[in-house]
Amino acid sequence: MTSPEEIRHSIERAFPGARVHVEDTTGAGDHFEIEVTTPAFSGKTPVEQHQLVYQALDTLMPRIHALSIHTAAS
Repeated sequence: MTSPEEIRHSIERAFPGARVHVEDTTGAGDHFEIEVTTPAFSGKTPVEQHQLVYQALDTLMPRIHALSIHTAAS
């Protein structure tokens, strides 16, 4: 089981100053919706942005069953 706070902290460590919102969509600690806005995404395609988020969550991914990611450059 993973908490939204663990996910948020992992993303914030990877992207200091990012705006991050994490929601546990089922309450079970394994389905999440994530919104990340950071200047680090500037010039990157949506696929590249999502890959960066997955890299930031690398150690948590085995505990996450479903993940909806919304990204934007700021």
